[in-house]
Amino acid sequence: MKAMYVDIGELGWSLYLSAHVRWLKQHTDDHIGVMTHADRCCLYNGVADAVYKVPEDFYGIFRRGTEVYFGLKGISDEELRGYFAKRIPNDYELRGFFSRYNKIKTKAIFKLYEYSKTLEGKKEILIFPRYRNTRHSSQRNLSKSFYAEVINVLCAKFPDYIVRTIGIPSGAYSVNGIKRTNYINDVRQDADLQTLIDRCQVAVAAIGSQSAPPKLTLLQGVPTFMIGHQRARHENGDNWMSTKVEFYDVSKKNYASIDIKDCINKIVSFVEGC
Repeated sequence: MKAMYVDIGELGWSLYLSAHVRWLKQHTDDHIGVMTHADRCCLYNGVADAVYKVPEDFYGIFRRGTEVYFGLKGISDEELRGYFAKRIPNDYELRGFFSRYNKIKTKAIFKLYEYSKTLEGKKEILIFPRYRNTRHSSQRNLSKSFYAEVINVLCAKFPDYIVRTIGIPSGAYSVNGIKRTNYINDVRQDADLQTLIDRCQVAVAAIGSQSAPPKLTLLQGVPTFMIGHQRARHENGDNWMSTKVEFYDVSKKNYASIDIKDCINKIVSFVEGC
């Protein structure tokens, strides 16, 4: 059987799906194909039997930035299935799901993603300055000034490390105006997941609010400081490699209420212990 899975939803669920595909390859005889965005193909290279890019007309019909679970907010499973059923190769059966599907969590094999190249040089502290402008997800935003203060403090405290922010402009603050020679603003349009995965080789720590990039750094074995509202999930359930993690609790509906001074002090202590 040739089965096609579609990955167009939230990035955090892509990590589950790639682990599920790895499980399928060990427990079934199916030929597994995955259709996904170009920037996510690296999650399936060497895992699935074939990886296909989402057709270009997808972006004219649907809009990125509305992802929820495996699908898109406000778009029915039936509509998405109808679209992809007509666009996957004829010899595949569409198996992908577009809503939440928890059963794959028990049928998943998590492993480190492969690096595309070897990185050397100074050790780095990675920061993910997450920013969303939709009502559904903006409540998890921390302020831009919070990240600027974190960057300044870490650059001063750890002059031998590079402090690097990572992300894309549609999902992260571009924090400029930091007058520190060991700061790199790497929030750019062409940033991709493979770049983040590769940077994990030189990372001593990662910092970010509850979202997919800190989950990915934990998976890659990078000690991670996460700010959010689901401690048990991210310290244990979704910390698949049992990587060193510290979790700072904030209100689910108001991340901006964070005690900035206390949080930064804890970040500094965490990095000192890495």
